Amino acid sequence: MTRQVGVAQAALGFSVNSLGACLVLLAGDLGTPPENLAWLASSFGAGLLAVGAAGSMLLRSGSRPALFAAALVTAAGAVLLATGAAAAVAAAGALLLGLGAAGIVLVTPALLRGPGAAAGLARANAVGSVSAMLGPPAIGALETAGADGRLALLLAVPPLLFLAADTRPRAASPVDAEGSTPAPFSVVDRPGDTSPAGEDRSGDTSPAGKDPSGAPAPAADAGTRGRTRRTAGAWAAIVAAVSIEFCFTIWATARLRDTGLSDGGSAAAATAFLVGMAAGRLAAARLVGRGFPVIPVGCGLAAAGTLLVALPGAPAPVAAGLTLAGLGVAPLYPVTLARLVGVPGLTAARSAAYGALASGTAILAAPTGIAVLGAALELRAALLIAVLPLAAGLAAATALPPLLARSRT
Repeated sequence: MTRQVGVAQAALGFSVNSLGACLVLLAGDLGTPPENLAWLASSFGAGLLAVGAAGSMLLRSGSRPALFAAALVTAAGAVLLATGAAAAVAAAGALLLGLGAAGIVLVTPALLRGPGAAAGLARANAVGSVSAMLGPPAIGALETAGADGRLALLLAVPPLLFLAADTRPRAASPVDAEGSTPAPFSVVDRPGDTSPAGEDRSGDTSPAGKDPSGAPAPAADAGTRGRTRRTAGAWAAIVAAVSIEFCFTIWATARLRDTGLSDGGSAAAATAFLVGMAAGRLAAARLVGRGFPVIPVGCGLAAAGTLLVALPGAPAPVAAGLTLAGLGVAPLYPVTLARLVGVPGLTAARSAAYGALASGTAILAAPTGIAVLGAALELRAALLIAVLPLAAGLAAATALPPLLARSRT
Protein backbone atom coordinates (compact mmCIF):
# COMPACT_ATOMS: atom_id res chain seq x y z
CA MET A 1 0.00 0.00 0.00
CA THR A 2 3.02 2.32 0.17
CA ARG A 3 2.72 3.38 -3.47
CA GLN A 4 -1.04 3.85 -3.28
CA VAL A 5 -0.82 6.01 -0.16
CA GLY A 6 1.80 8.24 -1.77
CA VAL A 7 -0.11 8.68 -5.04
CA ALA A 8 -3.41 9.23 -3.21
CA GLN A 9 -1.97 11.91 -0.95
CA ALA A 10 -0.25 13.65 -3.87
CA ALA A 11 -3.51 13.84 -5.86
CA LEU A 12 -5.45 14.84 -2.75
CA GLY A 13 -3.06 17.65 -1.87
CA PHE A 14 -3.01 19.06 -5.39
CA SER A 15 -6.77 19.06 -5.92
CA VAL A 16 -8.00 20.14 -2.48
CA ASN A 17 -5.44 22.92 -2.10
CA SER A 18 -6.41 24.27 -5.51
CA LEU A 19 -9.98 24.87 -4.35
CA GLY A 20 -9.24 28.29 -2.88
CA ALA A 21 -7.77 29.62 -6.11
CA CYS A 22 -10.53 27.98 -8.17
CA LEU A 23 -13.08 29.68 -5.93
CA VAL A 24 -11.63 33.10 -6.75
CA LEU A 25 -11.44 32.39 -10.50
CA LEU A 26 -14.90 30.87 -10.70
CA ALA A 27 -16.33 33.87 -8.84
CA GLY A 28 -14.76 36.12 -11.46
CA ASP A 29 -16.21 34.03 -14.28
CA LEU A 30 -19.68 34.21 -12.72
CA GLY A 31 -19.41 37.88 -11.71
CA THR A 32 -20.01 37.27 -8.01
CA PRO A 33 -17.92 37.92 -4.87
CA PRO A 34 -15.83 34.92 -3.73
CA GLU A 35 -17.68 34.91 -0.40
CA ASN A 36 -20.85 33.91 -2.28
CA LEU A 37 -19.16 30.67 -3.38
CA ALA A 38 -18.25 29.40 0.07
CA TRP A 39 -20.29 26.30 -0.77
CA LEU A 40 -17.55 25.28 -3.23
CA ALA A 41 -14.96 25.21 -0.48
CA SER A 42 -17.41 23.38 1.78
CA SER A 43 -17.94 20.52 -0.70
CA PHE A 44 -14.91 18.70 0.71
CA GLY A 45 -16.30 19.05 4.21
CA ALA A 46 -19.71 17.77 3.12
CA GLY A 47 -18.03 14.79 1.50
CA LEU A 48 -16.13 14.05 4.71
CA LEU A 49 -19.34 14.11 6.73
CA ALA A 50 -20.96 11.72 4.27
CA VAL A 51 -18.12 9.19 4.19
CA GLY A 52 -17.54 9.57 7.91
CA ALA A 53 -21.15 8.68 8.66
CA ALA A 54 -20.88 5.62 6.42
CA GLY A 55 -17.23 4.88 7.20
CA SER A 56 -17.62 1.49 8.87
CA MET A 57 -19.81 0.27 6.00
CA LEU A 58 -17.48 1.64 3.29
CA LEU A 59 -14.46 -0.06 4.85
CA ARG A 60 -16.21 -3.34 5.58
CA SER A 61 -14.83 -4.93 2.41
CA GLY A 62 -11.37 -3.51 2.95
CA SER A 63 -9.53 -0.35 2.00
CA ARG A 64 -8.74 -1.30 -1.61
CA PRO A 65 -12.33 -1.03 -2.96
CA ALA A 66 -12.84 2.22 -1.05
CA LEU A 67 -9.63 3.73 -2.47
CA PHE A 68 -10.55 2.57 -5.99
CA ALA A 69 -13.95 4.28 -5.83
CA ALA A 70 -12.52 7.42 -4.21
CA ALA A 71 -9.93 7.83 -6.99
CA LEU A 72 -12.53 7.58 -9.77
CA VAL A 73 -14.97 9.97 -8.10
CA THR A 74 -12.20 12.53 -7.43
CA ALA A 75 -11.05 12.35 -11.05
CA ALA A 76 -14.59 12.93 -12.33
CA GLY A 77 -15.04 15.90 -10.00
CA ALA A 78 -11.74 17.45 -11.07
CA VAL A 79 -12.74 17.24 -14.75
CA LEU A 80 -16.13 18.87 -14.17
CA LEU A 81 -14.80 21.64 -11.93
CA ALA A 82 -11.94 22.39 -14.33
CA THR A 83 -14.09 22.57 -17.45
CA GLY A 84 -17.54 23.60 -16.21
CA ALA A 85 -18.68 26.92 -17.62
CA ALA A 86 -22.00 26.96 -15.76
CA ALA A 87 -22.44 27.20 -12.02
CA ALA A 88 -24.42 23.93 -11.93
CA VAL A 89 -21.65 21.97 -13.65
CA ALA A 90 -18.98 23.49 -11.41
CA ALA A 91 -21.12 22.69 -8.37
CA ALA A 92 -21.45 19.06 -9.46
CA GLY A 93 -17.69 18.90 -9.99
CA ALA A 94 -16.97 20.42 -6.59
CA LEU A 95 -19.32 17.96 -4.87
CA LEU A 96 -17.80 14.94 -6.63
CA LEU A 97 -14.26 16.14 -5.98
CA GLY A 98 -15.10 16.72 -2.32
CA LEU A 99 -16.72 13.30 -1.96
CA GLY A 100 -13.84 11.47 -3.62
CA ALA A 101 -11.17 13.36 -1.73
CA ALA A 102 -13.04 12.57 1.49
CA GLY A 103 -12.84 8.89 0.61
CA ILE A 104 -9.05 9.16 0.35
CA VAL A 105 -8.95 10.86 3.75
CA LEU A 106 -11.09 8.06 5.20
CA VAL A 107 -8.85 5.28 3.94
CA THR A 108 -5.46 6.77 4.88
CA PRO A 109 -5.55 6.37 8.70
CA ALA A 110 -7.01 2.89 8.28
CA LEU A 111 -3.86 1.97 6.35
CA LEU A 112 -1.39 3.76 8.63
CA ARG A 113 -2.08 2.18 12.00
CA GLY A 114 0.25 0.74 14.60
CA PRO A 115 3.37 1.99 16.40
CA GLY A 116 4.69 5.16 14.79
CA ALA A 117 1.42 6.13 13.07
CA ALA A 118 1.93 9.81 13.96
CA ALA A 119 5.20 9.87 12.01
CA GLY A 120 3.66 7.83 9.18
CA LEU A 121 0.72 10.19 8.91
CA ALA A 122 3.06 13.19 8.97
CA ARG A 123 5.10 11.70 6.11
CA ALA A 124 1.99 10.87 4.08
CA ASN A 125 0.61 14.37 4.60
CA ALA A 126 4.01 15.82 3.71
CA VAL A 127 3.69 14.18 0.29
CA GLY A 128 0.32 15.86 -0.10
CA SER A 129 1.72 19.20 1.03
CA VAL A 130 4.59 19.04 -1.49
CA SER A 131 2.12 18.21 -4.27
CA ALA A 132 -0.21 20.96 -3.06
CA MET A 133 2.53 23.52 -3.73
CA LEU A 134 2.13 22.84 -7.46
CA GLY A 135 -1.59 23.65 -7.63
CA PRO A 136 -1.81 27.43 -7.09
CA PRO A 137 1.27 28.21 -9.25
CA ALA A 138 -0.11 26.08 -12.07
CA ILE A 139 -3.46 27.88 -11.82
CA GLY A 140 -1.71 31.25 -11.66
CA ALA A 141 0.50 30.44 -14.67
CA LEU A 142 -2.46 29.47 -16.84
CA GLU A 143 -4.44 32.51 -15.73
CA THR A 144 -1.50 34.85 -16.44
CA ALA A 145 -1.08 33.26 -19.88
CA GLY A 146 -4.70 34.07 -20.71
CA ALA A 147 -6.13 30.57 -20.26
CA ASP A 148 -8.64 29.48 -17.64
CA GLY A 149 -6.60 28.69 -14.54
CA ARG A 150 -9.13 26.09 -13.42
CA LEU A 151 -7.86 23.82 -16.21
CA ALA A 152 -4.82 23.12 -14.03
CA LEU A 153 -7.03 20.75 -12.03
CA LEU A 154 -6.81 18.34 -14.97
CA LEU A 155 -3.22 17.60 -13.90
CA ALA A 156 -4.63 15.60 -11.00
CA VAL A 157 -6.60 13.26 -13.28
CA PRO A 158 -3.79 10.98 -14.64
CA PRO A 159 -2.43 10.02 -11.19
CA LEU A 160 -5.98 9.43 -9.96
CA LEU A 161 -6.68 7.09 -12.88
CA PHE A 162 -3.38 5.32 -12.22
CA LEU A 163 -4.41 4.93 -8.57
CA ALA A 164 -7.78 3.48 -9.61
CA ALA A 165 -6.07 0.97 -11.90
CA ASP A 166 -3.60 0.08 -9.17
CA THR A 167 -6.30 -0.54 -6.57
CA ARG A 168 -8.89 -2.42 -8.60
CA PRO A 169 -10.70 -4.68 -6.14
CA ARG A 170 -9.27 -8.15 -6.09
CA ALA A 171 -9.43 -10.33 -3.00
CA ALA A 172 -11.28 -8.25 -0.43
CA SER A 173 -10.06 -8.40 3.13
CA PRO A 174 -11.17 -6.66 6.33
CA VAL A 175 -9.51 -3.30 6.88
CA ASP A 176 -7.71 -4.47 10.01
CA ALA A 177 -6.15 -7.35 8.09
CA GLU A 178 -4.48 -5.10 5.56
CA GLY A 179 -0.96 -4.61 6.68
CA SER A 180 1.89 -3.21 4.65
CA THR A 181 5.60 -3.60 4.46
CA PRO A 182 7.45 -1.08 6.63
CA ALA A 183 8.24 1.88 4.38
CA PRO A 184 8.36 5.67 4.53
CA PHE A 185 4.56 6.06 4.41
CA SER A 186 3.35 2.83 6.00
CA VAL A 187 3.11 1.24 9.39
CA VAL A 188 2.72 -2.45 10.11
CA ASP A 189 -0.73 -3.15 11.47
CA ARG A 190 -0.84 -5.81 14.15
CA PRO A 191 -4.50 -6.62 14.70
CA GLY A 192 -3.77 -9.50 17.01
CA ASP A 193 -1.50 -7.56 19.36
CA THR A 194 -3.00 -7.30 22.81
CA SER A 195 -1.70 -6.18 26.14
CA PRO A 196 -1.23 -8.64 29.00
CA ALA A 197 -4.54 -7.45 30.40
CA GLY A 198 -6.25 -8.33 27.13
CA GLU A 199 -6.64 -4.70 26.05
CA ASP A 200 -6.51 -4.12 22.31
CA ARG A 201 -3.33 -2.15 21.61
CA SER A 202 -3.44 -2.26 17.81
CA GLY A 203 -4.17 1.46 17.67
CA ASP A 204 -1.40 2.52 20.05
CA THR A 205 0.55 4.93 17.89
CA SER A 206 3.09 6.47 20.22
CA PRO A 207 6.37 5.38 21.80
CA ALA A 208 6.08 3.88 25.25
CA GLY A 209 4.99 6.51 27.74
CA LYS A 210 4.57 9.23 25.15
CA ASP A 211 1.62 10.95 23.53
CA PRO A 212 2.04 11.62 19.75
CA SER A 213 2.41 15.33 20.56
CA GLY A 214 5.49 14.62 22.69
CA ALA A 215 3.76 15.03 26.06
CA PRO A 216 3.68 12.15 28.57
CA ALA A 217 0.83 9.79 27.67
CA PRO A 218 -2.01 9.50 30.17
CA ALA A 219 -2.64 6.17 31.81
CA ALA A 220 -5.04 3.98 29.86
CA ASP A 221 -8.62 4.70 30.80
CA ALA A 222 -10.62 1.72 31.95
CA GLY A 223 -13.91 0.82 30.33
CA THR A 224 -16.19 2.45 27.83
CA ARG A 225 -16.44 5.76 29.70
CA GLY A 226 -12.71 6.37 29.57
CA ARG A 227 -12.53 5.39 25.91
CA THR A 228 -15.44 7.71 25.10
CA ARG A 229 -13.75 10.59 26.92
CA ARG A 230 -10.46 10.10 25.09
CA THR A 231 -12.24 9.71 21.74
CA ALA A 232 -14.24 12.91 22.27
CA GLY A 233 -11.12 14.86 23.24
CA ALA A 234 -9.18 13.60 20.22
CA TRP A 235 -12.15 14.34 17.95
CA ALA A 236 -12.42 17.93 19.20
CA ALA A 237 -8.67 18.43 18.72
CA ILE A 238 -8.96 17.34 15.07
CA VAL A 239 -11.82 19.80 14.54
CA ALA A 240 -9.70 22.65 15.90
CA ALA A 241 -6.60 21.64 13.92
CA VAL A 242 -8.39 21.26 10.58
CA SER A 243 -10.38 24.46 11.14
CA ILE A 244 -7.15 26.44 11.48
CA GLU A 245 -5.64 24.78 8.40
CA PHE A 246 -8.63 25.39 6.13
CA CYS A 247 -9.03 29.01 7.14
CA PHE A 248 -5.76 29.53 5.25
CA THR A 249 -6.21 26.84 2.58
CA ILE A 250 -9.42 28.39 1.31
CA TRP A 251 -8.91 32.11 1.96
CA ALA A 252 -5.17 32.70 1.43
CA THR A 253 -5.66 33.60 -2.24
CA ALA A 254 -8.48 36.04 -1.46
CA ARG A 255 -6.41 37.69 1.30
CA LEU A 256 -3.48 38.20 -1.06
CA ARG A 257 -5.77 39.64 -3.71
CA ASP A 258 -6.93 42.20 -1.14
CA THR A 259 -3.33 43.47 -0.98
CA GLY A 260 -3.47 44.47 -4.66
CA LEU A 261 -2.17 41.38 -6.44
CA SER A 262 -3.86 40.11 -9.58
CA ASP A 263 -5.86 36.89 -9.55
CA GLY A 264 -2.94 34.97 -11.07
CA GLY A 265 -0.39 36.60 -8.80
CA SER A 266 -2.40 35.96 -5.66
CA ALA A 267 -2.94 32.30 -6.61
CA ALA A 268 0.80 31.86 -7.10
CA ALA A 269 1.73 33.73 -3.91
CA ALA A 270 -0.69 31.57 -1.89
CA THR A 271 1.85 28.78 -2.34
CA ALA A 272 3.72 30.36 0.58
CA PHE A 273 1.32 28.63 2.98
CA LEU A 274 1.87 25.28 1.28
CA VAL A 275 5.66 25.71 1.41
CA GLY A 276 5.40 26.16 5.17
CA MET A 277 3.08 23.15 5.42
CA ALA A 278 5.43 20.88 3.50
CA ALA A 279 8.47 21.92 5.54
CA GLY A 280 6.57 21.58 8.79
CA ARG A 281 5.26 18.11 8.05
CA LEU A 282 8.65 16.83 6.96
CA ALA A 283 10.08 18.14 10.24
CA ALA A 284 7.16 16.80 12.28
CA ALA A 285 7.84 13.25 11.11
CA ARG A 286 11.19 13.48 12.93
CA LEU A 287 10.03 15.43 15.98
CA VAL A 288 6.95 13.51 17.11
CA GLY A 289 8.97 10.63 18.50
CA ARG A 290 11.49 12.79 20.35
CA GLY A 291 9.26 14.33 22.99
CA PHE A 292 9.05 17.70 21.22
CA PRO A 293 5.81 19.60 22.04
CA VAL A 294 4.78 19.95 18.42
CA ILE A 295 1.19 21.04 19.05
CA PRO A 296 1.82 23.92 21.50
CA VAL A 297 4.75 25.17 19.42
CA GLY A 298 2.79 24.73 16.19
CA CYS A 299 -0.15 26.68 17.58
CA GLY A 300 2.18 29.50 18.62
CA LEU A 301 3.70 29.72 15.14
CA ALA A 302 0.23 29.61 13.56
CA ALA A 303 -0.93 32.49 15.77
CA ALA A 304 2.14 34.57 14.93
CA GLY A 305 1.65 33.85 11.24
CA THR A 306 -2.00 34.88 11.47
CA LEU A 307 -1.00 38.28 12.84
CA LEU A 308 1.37 38.77 9.90
CA VAL A 309 -1.31 37.72 7.43
CA ALA A 310 -4.01 39.96 8.90
CA LEU A 311 -2.28 43.18 9.93
CA PRO A 312 -0.03 44.36 7.03
CA GLY A 313 -1.43 45.70 3.79
CA ALA A 314 1.44 44.73 1.47
CA PRO A 315 1.77 41.34 -0.28
CA ALA A 316 5.29 40.44 0.95
CA PRO A 317 4.60 40.39 4.71
CA VAL A 318 1.28 38.62 4.13
CA ALA A 319 3.08 35.90 2.15
CA ALA A 320 5.70 35.64 4.91
CA GLY A 321 2.90 35.27 7.44
CA LEU A 322 1.36 32.49 5.36
CA THR A 323 4.69 30.62 5.36
CA LEU A 324 5.00 30.95 9.13
CA ALA A 325 1.38 29.90 9.65
CA GLY A 326 1.89 26.89 7.38
CA LEU A 327 4.96 25.83 9.34
CA GLY A 328 2.96 25.92 12.56
CA VAL A 329 -0.24 24.36 11.22
CA ALA A 330 1.59 21.48 9.51
CA PRO A 331 1.86 18.97 12.40
CA LEU A 332 -1.54 19.69 13.95
CA TYR A 333 -3.70 17.38 11.83
CA PRO A 334 -1.44 14.30 11.63
CA VAL A 335 -0.65 14.39 15.36
CA THR A 336 -4.25 14.92 16.49
CA LEU A 337 -5.42 12.21 14.07
CA ALA A 338 -2.78 9.83 15.45
CA ARG A 339 -4.21 10.44 18.93
CA LEU A 340 -7.64 9.36 17.71
CA VAL A 341 -6.27 6.30 15.92
CA GLY A 342 -4.36 5.45 19.11
CA VAL A 343 -7.36 5.31 21.46
CA PRO A 344 -7.21 1.75 22.91
CA GLY A 345 -10.11 -0.42 21.84
CA LEU A 346 -11.16 1.81 18.92
CA THR A 347 -11.22 -0.18 15.68
CA ALA A 348 -9.49 0.97 12.51
CA ALA A 349 -12.74 1.52 10.62
CA ARG A 350 -14.35 3.42 13.48
CA SER A 351 -11.36 5.67 14.14
CA ALA A 352 -11.10 6.44 10.40
CA ALA A 353 -14.81 7.31 10.31
CA TYR A 354 -14.56 9.54 13.39
CA GLY A 355 -11.54 11.29 11.89
CA ALA A 356 -13.42 11.97 8.66
CA LEU A 357 -16.41 13.33 10.60
CA ALA A 358 -14.14 15.64 12.60
CA SER A 359 -12.41 16.94 9.47
CA GLY A 360 -15.73 17.41 7.68
CA THR A 361 -17.18 19.36 10.59
CA ALA A 362 -14.18 21.69 10.57
CA ILE A 363 -14.05 22.16 6.81
CA LEU A 364 -17.75 22.98 6.66
CA ALA A 365 -17.69 25.36 9.61
CA ALA A 366 -14.39 27.24 9.38
CA PRO A 367 -14.33 28.57 5.78
CA THR A 368 -18.04 29.38 5.95
CA GLY A 369 -17.54 31.19 9.24
CA ILE A 370 -14.71 33.18 7.68
CA ALA A 371 -17.00 34.10 4.77
CA VAL A 372 -19.74 35.32 7.11
CA LEU A 373 -17.32 37.30 9.26
CA GLY A 374 -15.55 38.65 6.18
CA ALA A 375 -18.81 39.91 4.72
CA ALA A 376 -19.75 41.61 7.99
CA LEU A 377 -16.27 43.01 8.75
CA GLU A 378 -13.38 42.26 6.41
CA LEU A 379 -11.29 39.19 5.67
CA ARG A 380 -8.28 40.18 7.78
CA ALA A 381 -10.47 40.70 10.87
CA ALA A 382 -12.27 37.41 10.21
CA LEU A 383 -8.97 35.50 10.21
CA LEU A 384 -7.95 37.02 13.54
CA ILE A 385 -11.30 36.26 15.16
CA ALA A 386 -11.34 32.66 13.90
CA VAL A 387 -7.75 31.44 14.11
CA LEU A 388 -6.36 32.96 17.31
CA PRO A 389 -8.93 31.46 19.73
CA LEU A 390 -8.71 28.05 18.03
CA ALA A 391 -4.91 28.03 18.27
CA ALA A 392 -4.96 29.12 21.90
CA GLY A 393 -7.58 26.52 22.83
CA LEU A 394 -5.81 23.65 21.10
CA ALA A 395 -2.45 24.57 22.64
CA ALA A 396 -3.98 24.84 26.11
CA ALA A 397 -5.88 21.56 25.78
CA THR A 398 -2.64 19.81 24.84
CA ALA A 399 -0.21 21.44 27.26
CA LEU A 400 -2.28 21.84 30.44
CA PRO A 401 -3.20 18.20 31.27
CA PRO A 402 0.45 17.01 31.49
CA LEU A 403 1.36 20.07 33.58
CA LEU A 404 -1.54 19.43 35.95
CA ALA A 405 -0.60 15.76 36.19
CA ARG A 406 2.98 16.68 37.15
CA SER A 407 1.76 19.18 39.76
CA ARG A 408 -0.21 16.43 41.51
CA THR A 409 2.80 14.15 41.81
